[in-house]
This record gives sequence, C-alpha cells and structure tokens, in this order.
Amino acid sequence: MAEPVGKPVEGERYHDLDALRGVLMLVGVFVHVSTLGVDPVFDFIARASGLFRMETFFVVSGFLSTMLVAKYGATRAVRRRLVAVGVPLLATQLVFNPPTLWMSSVFHSGHEMSFAEFLRIGSGEALAGRLNWYLHLWFLLVLVGYVLLTPAAVRAVRAATTTRAYQLATAGRLRAMTAITLAVLALMAAGRACWSGALEPVLGSGFHADLLRRVLEFLPFFLLGVLLHLDRARLLPLFSRPAPVVLVVYALLLAVSWGRWVSVLSAGTGRALVETLFALPVIATLFAVANRFGSRPRPVFQYLSDASYTVYLLHFFWIFAFARLLGMDPSLGFAQMAVLVVATYAATFACHHFVVRRSVLLRGILNGRSIRGSAGARETQGGAVTSIDLPGRPADTAGRPAAQIERVSSAR
Repeated sequence: MAEPVGKPVEGERYHDLDALRGVLMLVGVFVHVSTLGVDPVFDFIARASGLFRMETFFVVSGFLSTMLVAKYGATRAVRRRLVAVGVPLLATQLVFNPPTLWMSSVFHSGHEMSFAEFLRIGSGEALAGRLNWYLHLWFLLVLVGYVLLTPAAVRAVRAATTTRAYQLATAGRLRAMTAITLAVLALMAAGRACWSGALEPVLGSGFHADLLRRVLEFLPFFLLGVLLHLDRARLLPLFSRPAPVVLVVYALLLAVSWGRWVSVLSAGTGRALVETLFALPVIATLFAVANRFGSRPRPVFQYLSDASYTVYLLHFFWIFAFARLLGMDPSLGFAQMAVLVVATYAATFACHHFVVRRSVLLRGILNGRSIRGSAGARETQGGAVTSIDLPGRPADTAGRPAAQIERVSSAR
C-alpha cells in the first residue's frame, strides 16, 4: 500500500536528489554555450541534454514538491514555494536578463547598438511577443504553474495509489516500469492532443502559449515525481535501478526516429513518444547513480548543489559578457566555446563563493533561502534536502536573435 501523505518520516533525507538536481543545473552552462557557435561536441551535449535533463529535473521537482506538502500542508507549502521561486525569478529577470538580451542581440546580429537603444526597441518586441524575454528562466515560470497544481496533483495521484489496480500493476519491477512507461506515454500523448486540438488554435503564439505548451510537455514527469514520493517505500527502489538492456533497445528506437527510417516515429507526437521512452530509463539510471554516490551528505556535493542556484541564474549573463569582452562572433569553434565554459564557471562560482553565500539578503534574493535565518543556515525540509525547486532546475532556453532585435529562440 502506498504511504499516505502526512508527516515526513523522521530523519528522511534526499541528499542524492539535491546533488542530482545541482549537477543538472551546472550542465546548463555547456548547453547554452553551444548556442553561440557550431561545434559537434557542444552540439552533441546540447542534443543529449534535450532528451533527459529537464525531464529528470521535473521528476525531482515533483518528488520534493510532494514532500513539502507532507511537511507543511498544501496551503503553507504553496505559499513558501511561490516566494522561493518567484523572488529569484523576478530578481534575475529585472537585473540580469535585460543586459543579457542586449548582448545576445548584438552578438547574433552583428549590429552594434547601445543598451538604451536596445531597451527602447526591445520593449516593444517583448510586448508584441516577438522577443523571448525570459531566456533560461522559462522553467521557473513553468514551476510556478506546478506549484499551484501540486495540491490537486497530490490528491489525484494519492487516490490512484490506493486502488487494487495500481497495486497489481506495480507488483514487481517489470510491471512497475511498464505501468510507469505506459502512464507517462499516455499523459504525453493526451497533453499534445489537447494542445494541438484545443489550446493552440485559441492561444496562437507568443510567450504565454509557449509556457503553457511547456507546462503540458513536462507535466507527466512532474506527476511521476509525485508518484515516486507517495509510494517511495515500495516504488522508488524499483524505479531507481539501471536498465541497460532497455536503454539500448530504446536507443536503437531513437536512432530509427532521428534517422527518419519510419515516418510515423520521425516527427510530431511519434517522435516525442520515442524520446520519452528513451528518457525514462535514463532518468532511472541517474536516480540510481545519484543514490549510489550522493545518498550520504558529502561537503563537495552540498557545496556544488548550493552554488548551482547562483551559477544557473547568472551563467547566461556571464557567457555573453565574456563573448563580448573577448570580441567573439557566431563563428565560434570548440576551443573558444571551451574558454567560455571555463570563464563562466569561474565567474559564477566566484560570485557565489565571495558574494552571494556571504550575504543573507542575496541568498534570499538569488537562492530563495529564508532571509530570517542565519547567513550560513540552509532551509531544510525535516532534515531533508532544500525545499525549493528554483534556480535551477535546469533550464534550457537560449537567446539566438535572427535580426536586429530578432526573436530569441529557446534551445532545449
């Protein structure tokens, strides 16, 4: 029987998921540097990331969101998470994204303009929905939606776990993974059908439509995280195990899809379902690896997890700042991209180590930490990992304008 959502188990800790979440966020530097040029190595990293990084993040987010509801109750959990997600979102959007958009536009278009000129022109483009003003922060906006959905999601999934059909469908690993796979695929297909058949014709295009599409796209993974926490004693150990044979089979199916050898699997919903199939055993493997190496508190993992919030929020700004400072252009190759990666990590880690982590106020603004606590205190959930899913749950959106104030496209 699935464990009810109530008080968390005393001493319940998930250092492994905190570490996994932090690593996924840190990889975002490679992904977004890849948008500045053309290189097979960086392109491979970005393409591979698009298959599982955000999916894994939202599974972790759903898991920890459910734990928050168990600890604080639905109303208090929603209130705390809205603050934890919203404050870093607003701070980064208002302070760092405008200059980042300016530098991105100049870099990709080759047309020099002042920051003031960009703000004058770009504000109109943003209001008209032709400028991706939120850049890599889209996932925080999606998380706001999931924060509001969490209480209802917990109730619905908890009701499902109490049924006899669920118990039979998840008895043993083979049955459990089959049930999880079919459920995620069904939700994915339903979400895409709902979007294309009912919502897209009404909403059209623009940032509001893009964000709602992403909410539907990743909702199956968020709900999987909710399920894994509700039935954590039984289902989580079954899920968090590598499945190399299944992974190889799905990788071959993915090659068929990407190679366009079967038309129905090469585009649209067919391709999305194949990529989802591949993502699930990858996520399970990442959970297993995280549990193997991060289940106990290790100072290095705790530091990287803590710093990953700052690194993720600020890295896009520093990528374009260094590209501008070094006089780079969109013809970047591997060596120049590698320089940008190293420089960006150095700058963002320095910002965190010497500035953010030493200020209670900045930890509250950029990391979502409680300002009422001491400067060195981490907000924990019943001795568990940090309760906030913000900065960082990896996000994958990058600016690549096409003309003077060109629309900035997102890269997953």
